[in-house]
Amino acid sequence: DDLGWTDVGCFGSRYYETPNIDRLAREGMRFTAAYSNGPNCAPTRACLMSGQYTPRHGIYTVGSGARGKPQFRKTVPVANKTVLPTRYVTPAEILREAGYATAHMGKWHLGNPPTEGPAEQGFDLNVAGGKRGSPPTYFSPYRNGQLKDGPQGEYLTDRLTDEALTFIEANRDGPFFLYLPHYAVHTPLQAKEELIAKYRKKSPVKGHRNPVYAAMIQSLDESVGRILDKLDELKLTEQTVVV
Repeated sequence: DDLGWTDVGCFGSRYYETPNIDRLAREGMRFTAAYSNGPNCAPTRACLMSGQYTPRHGIYTVGSGARGKPQFRKTVPVANKTVLPTRYVTPAEILREAGYATAHMGKWHLGNPPTEGPAEQGFDLNVAGGKRGSPPTYFSPYRNGQLKDGPQGEYLTDRLTDEALTFIEANRDGPFFLYLPHYAVHTPLQAKEELIAKYRKKSPVKGHRNPVYAAMIQSLDESVGRILDKLDELKLTEQTVVV
């Protein structure tokens, strides 16, 4: 979440390190001329989950459309919604009807359980997904009502990946849909100290110079690698679509 498109190796970064995301790009397909369905997180998620554009589902932005300084707002903002009603059919609902086990792990930001959360939109399992758009902290205790705390100091990106691997293992013999929208690299910028120290030693490259952000990106990339490795280990790679 909030990852800049230049902040991965396959799109040019020489400061941030993303070998596993780069592997996805190398072995799959990149989109180099594409348009987003929204200017920030909530509308793009609503489009992804509903298959509809913002004028249809009504989620144009985060919170109110009247954001930022009024003197820079040249149009009257449209009334904004912040919840995706359950009448919209999601990929999880379609796939569950087709016999897939379905899991959501990470950021939902389209409504609050138990009325408008992932479980109400076709997901058998919800880990950490609620109405909030950013985590109170990336370290346990998480203060997230949809996620049990782990050991003191456990890192959220790692925990979500652990949960994802457990789900894949449990459903290896049947079709499954895993939706893993990490909270990273959204603020607050918090990362593991050993990784921060690594990037403090690197020289900035073309404006890329934030060691904490870099460390968050590395943890995110490591998560991608762990997922790909698990698919290889279970011999599921040739049967699995990874987006």
